[in-house]
Amino acid sequence: MTDAVSLQLKWLHQAQFAGYYVAEDAGYYAEVGLDVDIRVGGPGVDPEVAVATGEADFAQGGGIESVLAARAAGLPVVAIAALFQKIDVVYVARRGSGIRSLEDFAGRRLSTWYTGVHLILRAMLRRAGVDLATVDEVMQAASMQPFVDGEVAVAAATFYNQLPKLEASGIDDLVAFDPADFGIVIPRDPIIAADRTVQERPDVVGRFLTASLRGWLRSFERQDEAVAAVLRRSPDLDPVHQAVMIREVAALARLGDGEARGIGYIDPARVRDAERFLFEHGQLSRSVPPEEASTMAFWRDVRTIGSDR
Repeated sequence: MTDAVSLQLKWLHQAQFAGYYVAEDAGYYAEVGLDVDIRVGGPGVDPEVAVATGEADFAQGGGIESVLAARAAGLPVVAIAALFQKIDVVYVARRGSGIRSLEDFAGRRLSTWYTGVHLILRAMLRRAGVDLATVDEVMQAASMQPFVDGEVAVAAATFYNQLPKLEASGIDDLVAFDPADFGIVIPRDPIIAADRTVQERPDVVGRFLTASLRGWLRSFERQDEAVAAVLRRSPDLDPVHQAVMIREVAALARLGDGEARGIGYIDPARVRDAERFLFEHGQLSRSVPPEEASTMAFWRDVRTIGSDR
C-alpha cells in the first residue's frame, strides 16, 4: 500500500530543494511506500501555515525562528530535522551607500523575505538600539534588481543564490551583515510537520524523513545528478548557477554538527538560544518551550544512513 503525502516548498524550484527531487527520481520515496506531491512555493507561500492548517503534510520551512514564531502564534508545527546548520541569509548593502553598521540601517529602505529571517533581522536591529519605526522595510521579491538599481539600500541574499549572482554580475563593493558575525547561529530550512501528523502517523513521518535525508545525501555526493533533477522541474534555470547553488547548499548542510553528527541534526541548545534571543528582542508573542519546536526522535532512527556512492 502506498501513502500519498504532500511536501510544500518555501520557494521556487531550485537546487535549494534538490534532495527531495533526487529522492523522488531515484525511487527512494517509492521504496518506503510514499507518493510525494512536491509543491512549488514562492514569495506568498507560508510553509508553517500550510502544515498547521493541513494543506500540506510536510514542508521545508523558513528556519527554527519561523517554527518558534508559529508556535508562539498557536500553530502546532514542529521541526523533525534542519538542513542548514547556520543562517543561510546575509543582508547586503553597497559601500557607496555609507552603510557600515546595523545602526546605519535607520532611515533606510531595506527588503527582506518573510520566511523567518525578517524576525532575526528585527531582533538584531533592536539589540543594536535601532528603532524599527525608522526602518522602511518592504517585502523582497524573487529578483535582486531593486537592490541593484538602488531602490532599496539593503537586501537579503542567501549564500547559495543571490550572493554568488551579485558577485558574478561584477558587483564587488558589497558590505555583508552575517548574523553569525553577531553571534547568532540558528538552524534553518527545517523539515516540518504538524503535531497531529507526528502523533498520529509516526510511521509515515519516519519513512518520509528517511527517504528525504537519503535523497539529500545523494544530491551532495552526485551534484551533477542533483542539478539535472532541478532542471527537469524548471528547464529555464541556469545549470551553471544551479551547480554553484548545490555546492553551497552542501557546505551549509555539512557545517559543524552536520558533519560531526549527520545531515539534518538540530542542536537543542541552538533552539534554546534562538528562542531566548527572539523573545528578549520582541519577535515572539510569547515564550515558547524549545522542546515544543523541534524533535530529534525521528532523525535518530535514520542518522545512520550510509552513502549511495
